[in-house]
Amino acid sequence: MKYCAVAFICFISLMGLLSCGIEAFYYIDYIPQGDYSDTNTSMNLPSSSTEGYTYFDNFIIFYRIYISGNIVQTGRLLEGSGTNNVRSSISSTLNSDYNGLYSFTDITSTTVNTSNLENTFSNRRYFVLTLEGADINRVLGSGSLGRRLDIFFDTNNGVQPTLSINGASYNLQRAIKNENLNLDNLNPLPNRDFLNHPELYSAANVTSGNNADVASFSGSGTPRYTYVSLYIAAKGTSLEMPPRTIYSQPTFIGIFRLTEWS
Repeated sequence: MKYCAVAFICFISLMGLLSCGIEAFYYIDYIPQGDYSDTNTSMNLPSSSTEGYTYFDNFIIFYRIYISGNIVQTGRLLEGSGTNNVRSSISSTLNSDYNGLYSFTDITSTTVNTSNLENTFSNRRYFVLTLEGADINRVLGSGSLGRRLDIFFDTNNGVQPTLSINGASYNLQRAIKNENLNLDNLNPLPNRDFLNHPELYSAANVTSGNNADVASFSGSGTPRYTYVSLYIAAKGTSLEMPPRTIYSQPTFIGIFRLTEWS
């Protein structure tokens, strides 16, 4: 009887702890990095059976545009933490942002905290990618699991970069808000296209009301070109009450030069 009483007390104590503060651990596995070149990336998105994707809502893509005075070869040359002369020749701000976000993409780390991932990227002035004529959260929702995602930057003047999945293709589109930065009703100049244009690489247009998604020029040469840096993460919802948003570690997609508008 004595042992039964002790066991019962332990059980009641454990139930009390569980109901009063031991937080359930929710985890969504990262997205494996894809094949990456100067003009495109192809990624195999996780399937519904991947660890943590029970809580999955959609994939989210972060981007920031950088003004540059140089044309450089992109691709794998731009990867790796620390000093990178190729990244820096595009923009010293790009190099700083890449290194600042690198620890979050390190899949060997056991200490990465992604609980405020959108704030983390917003603090680096990254915005959430949108699509022309489509809700990106729906396009990259449950129907995208287990599919191949392709992002392509055409080198022909005036041709918009595209995101393709499930046999459909969509033009990339710049954001008009960033709730984490309290920025709404933005006016991207010259428009929401991802194409290089004098109004896009103009320093005068890099303001919180216009080109807030563009980093000021910080490199060598004369401002003339623009590049975009992209990351992707999985976003989900916990089963707690109240529920909270959870994220996977972000995965670096790539850095691409924007083609000319005409």
